[in-house]
Amino acid sequence: MSPTSPPISRSKSEILDAAAHVFMTLGADAASIDDVARHLGATKGRIYHHFPSKGALLGEVCLRAAAFAHEAVAPVIDTPLPPEDKLRQMILAHVPAVLGTLPYHKVIIQSYLGIMQKSTTAQERALFDGIRAERAAYQDLFRAVIAEGMEAGRFRQQNLSIALQSLLLLVNAPVFWYQPRADEPEEFIPDLAAQLADMAIASLT
Repeated sequence: MSPTSPPISRSKSEILDAAAHVFMTLGADAASIDDVARHLGATKGRIYHHFPSKGALLGEVCLRAAAFAHEAVAPVIDTPLPPEDKLRQMILAHVPAVLGTLPYHKVIIQSYLGIMQKSTTAQERALFDGIRAERAAYQDLFRAVIAEGMEAGRFRQQNLSIALQSLLLLVNAPVFWYQPRADEPEEFIPDLAAQLADMAIASLT
């Protein structure tokens, strides 16, 4: 998937949402197609109509996780802003996009290394190659803005790869601890995103 990918069908989207929830709750290794079907209130046949194997379903969940964030952040890239303002807007878009689709991102964190090792079919290997490509393309959005800021003297000179990976670890940290609450203030996630953006910009300047 990418920001220009065509929308998927409602049926396939519902299956992916159910799979993300089940894989997050039970663990990607332990969860089965039967578990996903029960959560969805559907037959296994409906799932197999779209996904030939559990590995393919898991791969699509991880690919969609990457696409959610990419679609939210990519439009900021072409805005005529100074690098630090552009990076701030990217983070302000990234954090709500990730936390708004939290099960997907918990799955990709818990299973990313494992599914890379366990892919067996050509389709699964192609999916996992797609996940790696999407992940790299998304990271490159941030890499380009950080590099732009260093070249313009807005960010201090430092190892670009270390700066990039440290920033991504910071802005993705809520995936490890955040849990939605019924009494959560409406401004909680925007405030969280703003605080993370402040911390990220401070680390670069």
